[in-house]
Amino acid sequence: MRPIPVLLACVLSSVQIAWFSQIGSADEPNQHALTAKQILDRMAKTCAECKTYRDSGVVTTVFIEASGNQTVEKPFNTSFVRPDRFRFEYHKKTSVGQKERYIVWRKGKEVQTWWDIKPGVQKEESLDLAIAGATGVSGGSAHTIPALLLPHEVSGRPLTDLTESKRIDDGNLEKVGCFRIQANYADVPETLWIDKRSFLVRRIDAQEKFANFRTEETTTYEPVVDGEIPDKALEFNPPKAK
Repeated sequence: MRPIPVLLACVLSSVQIAWFSQIGSADEPNQHALTAKQILDRMAKTCAECKTYRDSGVVTTVFIEASGNQTVEKPFNTSFVRPDRFRFEYHKKTSVGQKERYIVWRKGKEVQTWWDIKPGVQKEESLDLAIAGATGVSGGSAHTIPALLLPHEVSGRPLTDLTESKRIDDGNLEKVGCFRIQANYADVPETLWIDKRSFLVRRIDAQEKFANFRTEETTTYEPVVDGEIPDKALEFNPPKAK
């Protein structure tokens, strides 16, 4: 028979192991059990609390008509250092082969924009107004992530304002495991791909119908959170006036 102290020590050891296992699992949520809302809340929290954020991506819109399809691509990039350094740029090629650019920039209280359509540097009253001006022409990319990074500064409907959201089968984007959430955003069906490790948005698929055509739009992101962002990535650097 084992001595009582040794037996007691073994029992305590087993209890401690079980206890520490529970503590560890508490910090690591069961991803299979997460609801769509929990994933979206975690995504919003990650963006709202990060120290830096940087991405590059592209909005690809396919216009589907009876006469044929047309594809428009709008590459973009975002650089953000909390609390008040921000730069967003998107560009696209026009039908005559020219490149159209739009830059939104903020440093401290100074906010400026530059757009080919309105040549020259424009001083803006706020980052909110500057982003609003770029939202439509950028395919929404000027607003989607900045509204999550700065929810108290950037107005408009955030990505979390979804209806009928539900989880569907998980997926992979170039070996990156993603949660997938199907929902409606302003009555437009969307599918969100959210990185399982970082809880950052990786892709958004949307479909919309109009009177004489419909669109299929995919926005992709290559995001990095809390990484070092060089000053060069935050420079305004608009094209020189001709």
